[in-house]
Amino acid sequence: MGTSGNRKMVFKRFTVFDEKCAMKIGTDGVTLGAWASPYSPTTSYAATTPLKIADIGSGSGVISLMLAQRFPDSSISAIELEPQAAEQSRENFVSSPFSSQLTCEEISFQDWTDLKLNLSIFDLVVSNPPFFHGKPKSPFHARNLARHDDYLTIDELFNGARKVLKEGGVFTLVWPSEREEDLMKSSTAHDFVQTKRCEIRPRPDRPAVRFLAEFVKITTPETKLERLESSILTLETGEGEGRNFTDEYSQLMSDFFLDK
Repeated sequence: MGTSGNRKMVFKRFTVFDEKCAMKIGTDGVTLGAWASPYSPTTSYAATTPLKIADIGSGSGVISLMLAQRFPDSSISAIELEPQAAEQSRENFVSSPFSSQLTCEEISFQDWTDLKLNLSIFDLVVSNPPFFHGKPKSPFHARNLARHDDYLTIDELFNGARKVLKEGGVFTLVWPSEREEDLMKSSTAHDFVQTKRCEIRPRPDRPAVRFLAEFVKITTPETKLERLESSILTLETGEGEGRNFTDEYSQLMSDFFLDK
């Protein structure tokens, strides 16, 4: 798949190029990067500052960069199977102020989670995964790799996250509303408990097609968690011309987006 020119997105503290990536920077990724956290009020034993983070399917590396800014004491492993996207992640990392925190490994998530040095050491795993299932495909392999779950299913995601997370570690991802049942079945099968859910609505008058979900790795049955914390995030007001972000979305992204 060819590149699409000198594409870039300028944030307050770093710039991300994505011309080599099949999946471009979008709302799903940046919202996840700002929302994901190792700490939940429902899990008092979870770390408040993650020391080790993994970003699965890093693409341009934008989520890793956002997490590096938010958690300056962390080290972040970006995992990316597609060679051009992995190269782009590395280039964006090197040119950022957070280069010492960031690495990108060109490897499948399944193979990476089988490496002994990665077992049970991560505080936080995040992913904007390939979640299309049974949908029409592009003629471009890289785009299919980034969008469709043929090479990384939700069961493989939960199985791998369970291997690399510590007890009480958090797995956070963005997911399509139409496949929520698949997500919940897989999380239960791999002994994860959902602690937070945030519905993402494009505008007040439109239904959500995506949501953010946080799960905690639980291996001791006696561990008690409080009820699920649910919220709704509306991205745009729907008023006026162009994209007018809501106050809540602007606040979430205030450390990253340039002021208008």
